[in-house]
Amino acid sequence: MDKHIIPPVTVIGAAAAAVFYGLYAFSLIGGNIASSVFLGAGLLLCVLLFLIAASAAGKLPHQSLELRGRKHRVRIRIRRARRFALCITAGAVIGSYSALALQKQQRPPATLTALPAVRTVIAELTGEPVPAGADYYRIPVNLIACTTGRNEQFSVSGAVQLLVPAALVRGTYSGGVTRIGGALQSHAAPLLPGTAAFAEYLQKPEVCRFYVRGMRLSIDGRFGKTGTVFYAKPVQPVFLGWNSPLSRIRAFFRFALMRLLYGWGEAGGLLLALLAADKAFLPAACTEAFRNAGLVHILALSGMHLSLIGTAALQGGRIFGHRKRAAWFSLAAVCLFVWFAGSAPSLNRALGMVCVAAVGEGLGLKPPPLSVLCAMLTVHIAIGSSDAITLGFMLSYGACAGIIIFGNACARLMAGKIPPAAAESISASIGAQLFTAPIVIAAIGTIAAAGIAASCVVSPLVSVFLIAGLICIPLALICPPISPLLGYGLNAAYRIIFAVADFFARLPLITPETGVGRLIFPAAAFSAGLLFTAWAYLLNKRAMTQLPRLT
Repeated sequence: MDKHIIPPVTVIGAAAAAVFYGLYAFSLIGGNIASSVFLGAGLLLCVLLFLIAASAAGKLPHQSLELRGRKHRVRIRIRRARRFALCITAGAVIGSYSALALQKQQRPPATLTALPAVRTVIAELTGEPVPAGADYYRIPVNLIACTTGRNEQFSVSGAVQLLVPAALVRGTYSGGVTRIGGALQSHAAPLLPGTAAFAEYLQKPEVCRFYVRGMRLSIDGRFGKTGTVFYAKPVQPVFLGWNSPLSRIRAFFRFALMRLLYGWGEAGGLLLALLAADKAFLPAACTEAFRNAGLVHILALSGMHLSLIGTAALQGGRIFGHRKRAAWFSLAAVCLFVWFAGSAPSLNRALGMVCVAAVGEGLGLKPPPLSVLCAMLTVHIAIGSSDAITLGFMLSYGACAGIIIFGNACARLMAGKIPPAAAESISASIGAQLFTAPIVIAAIGTIAAAGIAASCVVSPLVSVFLIAGLICIPLALICPPISPLLGYGLNAAYRIIFAVADFFARLPLITPETGVGRLIFPAAAFSAGLLFTAWAYLLNKRAMTQLPRLT
């Protein structure tokens, strides 16, 4: 069996990402994705024809033994080249398909009336509200029907971004979350379009009291110029029901958690941001401190939270007395957390990697972390092309790749020089920061100079805070009188975390002023990671050569 330096799944993932982002960038400058796909397919066909011709030429008969040995070596090279070309072709096909699917998703919704004439839409929320500037919240929705200014009703299909005035969304939080019980219990059955219950409910509208995935709303407003954005009027939409009973149950638990955490003040706001990616109760000063300290990834749902949930569930699952049962209990807890917290690119990546690794272990395989990451990257780009163009997606996969590639190299260089626990934390922070530096500079324009040190100090504190919060929540539910005491302890921990983050936030930021600086700094950071990797590889190779050979 041939030994491959680069696993095939890694080649496929890299090719899929390169082709997808290349076609997406090409479309942004006015290019046609369809024509570029055909051009790329033609070039790949030429490469395959060349490889087939080379393979046929390698089968010509040779007379001498020397030529036969050379023929065998050529065969091996051709076999490897064909396998490499096949992997690149597969990745290019996946990337091209994802780019075309993304282009289709970004088209305006389809309906028989002109979009500028639409004044009301009936839509199903497919995500949670996310701040879009200071004045609006952005929510992805699927459109069901629309009404024009002349009360003409039309069916409509397509996905758009709903921009809701920030005052409407914030008005459903902060103290008002305790008054949603009536709306949550108003309809147990899902309201599907075309059913009698749906038509009847349209005649008895109810004002929307919250925004959560799975609910259906009637919204007054107008479409933007591109037709992919719908601006809601500063009037609360009409609540029309749920798409399924599970969505209603999920909303009930989310807002029950919000009611509990609201009573814990600032600590509850941080815990809500860590558990549900909802910064409704988090003070603006805390958000600003985390941003300026280079710790935004901590407030976003990420694999770190998933690993903590999984580890805690694994330890709790040991009460079953069997390792496999504990592992399955941990996997179920992770899936439940993702369902409750919502679909975020980083959570989907982490959950997918856990599932891929679990399947590999079930088949008796132990795939390396980079292969698992590339496999999940390929699947994620193929089925979620709209996620692939978000900053969270790029930072999540980039940070994970940096930890695996650059971080492991730094850990090998630090081995024996500092304690293993500190080396693991520092190397992971260095790897993630170096790999994602080009993405951060291109998207944000600044990078925290103390980001590595801040991550090494604050991340363990946040992990302890999250675990303590997960313990305090069931205790407060079982014994409500002790809830204020638990909140007091969590607020003390919050003040420590905020003080440390605020200290690092006061350190200067790196802000390249010119276009040349925006190119040089990310290139230097990424090159440093490559240098560390090469250095660790050479040291490892030298150590292997010094080992005694078995005779």
